Amino acid sequence: MATRRPSLRTVPACGLGLPLLLLAMMSACGDDDAGSPDSGMGVDAAPADVGTDAFDPPTDWPAMRPDESIEVEPGITREIFTVPGFAAAPNPDTGEATPSELNATQVVRFRRTSEVPLAARAIVIAMPGFLGGAGSLEGIARSVVRAGVDSEPAEVWAIDRRSNALEDLAGMDAAEVAEDAEIAREYYFGNDTVGGSPFAGYVSGNAVGYMSEWGLQAHVEDVHAVIGLVPEAERRERVFFLGHSLGASFAEAYAAWEFEDGTRGTDELAGLLLVDGVLGGAPISETDYREGTSGGLITQAGLDSIRNDAIARYTTIPILGIDIYALAEVSALRAEFLPELVQDDAKRRRVFATLMGLPLVRVPRFTNLAAFALAFDDQFEPISIVRAKIGTMTGGPLETYPGIFDGEDLLRPSDPDGTYDWIDALDSVPPEVTPIENLIRGFYVGRTNYAEWYFPTRLSLDLAAVGGAAIPEDGYGADAGLAAFHGAAIDAPILAVSAGLVPVARYEAVRTRVAATLGAGRVLEGLDRDDARAFDIVDATQQTHLDPVIADERTLDNPVPAAVIAFLQAHTRTGGVSVTP
Repeated sequence: MATRRPSLRTVPACGLGLPLLLLAMMSACGDDDAGSPDSGMGVDAAPADVGTDAFDPPTDWPAMRPDESIEVEPGITREIFTVPGFAAAPNPDTGEATPSELNATQVVRFRRTSEVPLAARAIVIAMPGFLGGAGSLEGIARSVVRAGVDSEPAEVWAIDRRSNALEDLAGMDAAEVAEDAEIAREYYFGNDTVGGSPFAGYVSGNAVGYMSEWGLQAHVEDVHAVIGLVPEAERRERVFFLGHSLGASFAEAYAAWEFEDGTRGTDELAGLLLVDGVLGGAPISETDYREGTSGGLITQAGLDSIRNDAIARYTTIPILGIDIYALAEVSALRAEFLPELVQDDAKRRRVFATLMGLPLVRVPRFTNLAAFALAFDDQFEPISIVRAKIGTMTGGPLETYPGIFDGEDLLRPSDPDGTYDWIDALDSVPPEVTPIENLIRGFYVGRTNYAEWYFPTRLSLDLAAVGGAAIPEDGYGADAGLAAFHGAAIDAPILAVSAGLVPVARYEAVRTRVAATLGAGRVLEGLDRDDARAFDIVDATQQTHLDPVIADERTLDNPVPAAVIAFLQAHTRTGGVSVTP
């Protein structure tokens, strides 16, 4: 294994602060009535210049991969498997077909540690939000497995959508195994190689014309294949579908879906868990579906442009480009392996100056941990949708100032000569809800990550087209392969979590559009939706949009894990099912 020699060079910036802010903002979008931003940066985006030292010759690092199955904490195993999925149609305008290896879904499975998987009383399929990967669900996944269901095991299967397979994680993998963030930084933004190969750059929109067909149908069928691993007789009382943000919209659409054999998604689910996300109340018009929509900074590309314009095929960060995902993951690695290191990082200082509205000379020094936290913590982050309650800044005085976006009062360090550090959420006074380690680990652990580098624009468009989950069977949506016809027949119990984005009232609309009672054969069949066991709304509005899925049960003021466990218990019977993919 190559050894990185000591260097006196200044460690260059890795895009902390504003880039992480925007990454979180985009991956947190969950109110799907608004659509999703179309970046215009999807083609041939180049890595940012972070200032590698021309006098430091490149290093070739051995190709190393994290183990596919690891015990992430005593008693909890995290393992990865891949499930062959839907054979998406070729792009009808260009003829480009999806390579067969990309017609698949990666599943990150959390279960109790055992040589052979134990029989699970409940299996929770978990879908991340817009631009999110399986790592964004790490907190709630571990909480469910720790608790189990009435002393019996429970599992969480977090979904990495098919687009995650396009990501080049060679640098991240090598850095994680070696516990050296600078391997990844130099691979993606410098001249280092891994296993003899340099980073080839990001996937061009011109090279993925087939992504135009990676819409709701493809992803519904992918998830259907994952659920198909569970014996059919066990699904209706063992398999639950949890979605966060846009993933919650997807979960409702899935439950309303009619498959080719006439069965519906709701028929194979024991329950739905909608976490701070909700499907729109009505479909967009056919014109908007074909031609797209625009509203200020928020645009939604239409089907015609997705099929014909490379720039519209996947959605990434406006202005900053796709390299922000790699920057964020390098930052997480730094915060994990060298949290107390204070790096003299000129680029990072410039970013923080913009983020906090400070002259460059007034930006103080930060530890790696504090720098990572500054981009997400609810006291410092200027965009409310990306905040998490992850702790407290220490090391110097703070001052109040009007945030750069909406003028809301925020905090920022006020001693330019200070060195600021971070106190974790659980050690803060009073304690806060999300341990920062949960967020850090979500970004980098294993061959997965917090983000989705190449989010298929077609998926958000299709979700807008099935608003209300009861589209006509003779409408434009059906012609486009969308079969979310049966929202009114969703007879599974529903647990909804209202946090920083979706108010309680939005979920009341869902209550009125699904079946009025729980269906026959369910544990609590016939129960009316007015009963909280059939439709419960958890008020977590004291949390941010990110907290419900990255926090865990170790703080007393987090109602989400307990509510999820109680929901699973109420709608399952004792016993379980063992699945070995």
